[in-house]
Amino acid sequence: MNKLIKNRWLRFTLYFLVFAVYVFSSCQKVITVKLPPAVQKICVDGKIEPGMPPYVILTHNTPYFGPTDVNSLQNMFVHGAVINVSNGATTVTLTEYCSKSLPDSLLALVAAFTGVDTSSLKLFNYCLYTTFNKNIWGTVGTTYNLTINADGKVYTSSTSILTPIPLDRTWHKYLTVNNAGDSLGFIYAHLSDPPLVGNCYRWLAMRKKKDQSFLPPPGSAFNDKFINGQSFDFSYNRGMVPNSTAPDDKNEEAGYFKKGDTVYVKFCTIDIPSYNFFFQEDVAIYSQGNPFASPSSVPSNVYPQGEALGVWCGYGVSKDTVVFK
Repeated sequence: MNKLIKNRWLRFTLYFLVFAVYVFSSCQKVITVKLPPAVQKICVDGKIEPGMPPYVILTHNTPYFGPTDVNSLQNMFVHGAVINVSNGATTVTLTEYCSKSLPDSLLALVAAFTGVDTSSLKLFNYCLYTTFNKNIWGTVGTTYNLTINADGKVYTSSTSILTPIPLDRTWHKYLTVNNAGDSLGFIYAHLSDPPLVGNCYRWLAMRKKKDQSFLPPPGSAFNDKFINGQSFDFSYNRGMVPNSTAPDDKNEEAGYFKKGDTVYVKFCTIDIPSYNFFFQEDVAIYSQGNPFASPSSVPSNVYPQGEALGVWCGYGVSKDTVVFK
């Protein structure tokens, strides 16, 4: 009797599985999603920090499924815009410079500004707006107003270079070893956050003779919502150039600093609108492809916000050097 029941149960299970496969396979339906046409907007990537000129990279956005060939990317740059920066006493019109028209001796400076390596600058005509008029270069405690006249429209933004809140100290800690036997690790730091609520920070780092600009790691921006007035340790891994093909960004060293590295740390105090941009930018970047991620938009501090994307950011900079001995 038990054997009979068992056989019936096996037959029932088999029939159920066949039925389930049939039902679910017959429920499949091809869905075609018609995306609305992309609305063209101005994209602003601008910054200013103490002792440095302001710079602005101006582009148009591109459709999500738009072409990504060299010519299409080149056409994203907005040329001939009138961009003014004012500190309340002086107003300067920025000049447009493109990498292919610059001597090789200046490409390293442009690479430091933009985060684009010099070899790419030679191949791709990368354009930005800046000035060599030192009357408008960055000064701590100063507010800088940005006005952009492009495509027959006017866009505005404002940012301040806040007084830097420096790190108390920095050090390195090794966490693993690569296949060649080299020690790999992160940079650690100690910060004493002031008691006033609303401090915002951004971390960037550059390896001597390896990186051409200061690079942000994932989660580079944070505020003092949960650490206000506290003194604490924290750490960061190594950031990398987007879409990098460098060997140490593709192997077991990716994200790690290496024994022998000399690393310059740029710890920046930024205003709240800039923090909101960088924080949500990271959320958007690192949630791509995650079907459970909540939809998010990156808030811009460029107005009118419905017609502009990006950020105009002032950095209050403090610097440290960490040697991985």
